Amino acid sequence: MEVIWMKLKLNPILREEMKRYAGSRRFYVWLAAYELLLLAVSGTGYGIALRTGWNHVMDYSGIAYVYLVLAGILGSTVLLLVPSFAAASIASEWEDRTMELLMASPLKPFRIVAGKMLSSICLTLLFIVAGMPFLSLVFVIGGVEKRYLLELLLVLAVESVFTGSIGVYLSALSRKTDTAGIRSYLAAMGAGIGTILIVAVVYILRKSSGGHPAGVSPVSAFVLLLLVNPLVTLASLLMSHMGYTVKFERLLNVLGTLPQGILTHWCMISVLLQLLLSAVFFVLTVRRLQHYYQ
Repeated sequence: MEVIWMKLKLNPILREEMKRYAGSRRFYVWLAAYELLLLAVSGTGYGIALRTGWNHVMDYSGIAYVYLVLAGILGSTVLLLVPSFAAASIASEWEDRTMELLMASPLKPFRIVAGKMLSSICLTLLFIVAGMPFLSLVFVIGGVEKRYLLELLLVLAVESVFTGSIGVYLSALSRKTDTAGIRSYLAAMGAGIGTILIVAVVYILRKSSGGHPAGVSPVSAFVLLLLVNPLVTLASLLMSHMGYTVKFERLLNVLGTLPQGILTHWCMISVLLQLLLSAVFFVLTVRRLQHYYQ
């Protein structure tokens, strides 16, 4: 484990990628616009939550909703930014005609993929960390438990790893950045929206036929597709933070009956599954680069 950590820490690909973005004006424009958005949303939310009268009375339910909105923005940021960063990771090397130089270097495919993937994840985490001061006010004022912040950071980090691994893999399959970007966003939409549409269609078919349609697996099996949906994972966490765990479980049971163990530990199972799939995509990307070396 220590050897792997040293390889990642000293990874020249990661270092060069971070330097490249550090010198990009567009990156700082995105970051500034993002901060202004969070400032506007949080300022408006906190202002509404503070009722002005003879005494300043804080509406803690309003603070909880501010937390939900800010957490939703952070989650959306992951799905919007990671595909963009990841798509250019390997495909840009082909466009810039530097892939041959990269393959001629002493770097092995493992270190190249690790550096590319970590750079896209780190850039996204930078945006997430930049939004933490606005979320921290929620915990300073009160109304939301402090441990929720760590849980939210963990889920957002896993979402970054999951979507980043898919994006880097698709980038390895493409020779052009535009093509890789389209594929990455389609994959992100497939995970975030496509799985919901599949479950909804199967549910409608079952309702219209009065049961499970012929030739279609039980709806419960399709509901399990939502375990790889980053939006549903985030929603399950936030609903548990708001005390709506039972409502979330009832919603899933409406779509298809699931074992109570899966419902109770939905967020944890989803996080572990997404990490497992991330490892699979990482291995596939390494093998893809090894194919170029042959």
